[in-house]
Amino acid sequence: MIVPWGPRHARNRIPATNDVTEQASRLPIAVAGIAEWMDDPACPVDLMRANLDGLRRINRLSGAVRLALSYLDRLLPVWRRTHAPGAPLQLLDVGTGGADIPRAVMRWAAARGIRVRITAVERHPTTARLAAEASAGFSGITVIRADARALPFRDAAFDACLCSITLHHLDPVERSVTLRRLNRLGRLGFFVLDLVRSPAAYAGIWLLTRCFRNPLIRMDGPRSVSRAYTWREYRTIAAEADIPGLRLRRVPGFRAALERLG
Repeated sequence: MIVPWGPRHARNRIPATNDVTEQASRLPIAVAGIAEWMDDPACPVDLMRANLDGLRRINRLSGAVRLALSYLDRLLPVWRRTHAPGAPLQLLDVGTGGADIPRAVMRWAAARGIRVRITAVERHPTTARLAAEASAGFSGITVIRADARALPFRDAAFDACLCSITLHHLDPVERSVTLRRLNRLGRLGFFVLDLVRSPAAYAGIWLLTRCFRNPLIRMDGPRSVSRAYTWREYRTIAAEADIPGLRLRRVPGFRAALERLG
């Protein structure tokens, strides 16, 4: 189920068809300032569903899921020292998209015999609904419609926060503010992963997205790189955030990871 938060978004204004390519050819950017089609509230549901499935495959093949789980593997001993046996690990996933990472986390937790409760936050109305539908079989996942810039949670409400390929969707003035917000919400830390802008990254993402027929992936992939930050800008973001223990590192696939642990 979806737990709504904030004002209702506009309903899908474009009739869905079975041909996602035909839909894309008729789809303008309906809201001023939106640089990626998947951010548009008017994006047809069938087109978005295919897009989220493609992003799920990219997250798995590019190692984004593995990186998030690796962070949780390092978090686990710290968490166990501070929690009673049987207590659930409380996680927040910001900008969850199709919630494929929360579902991977649930499988990771089951393999380790621990309980997990994940609050998956998504701003886009259609994306949030599809994420909830895809996660219906996981009782530990709750999808909430909310904005990363105004998360409705008290400080230290979670053990840790995850945020994958979302930072570049925010305004530049929000980048360090968002890190500080995640730092306050995650009692033991947070893990943020996003793209690093460079000519090589643009070329690599352009080539990768040619492997997909979905027009949102083919268009939004290169746009995401264009909106992302350079390595020097990430260093500035980390410095402006001024978070004790914050670590910035390069990871494969033209990406940067910002994390705090413990």
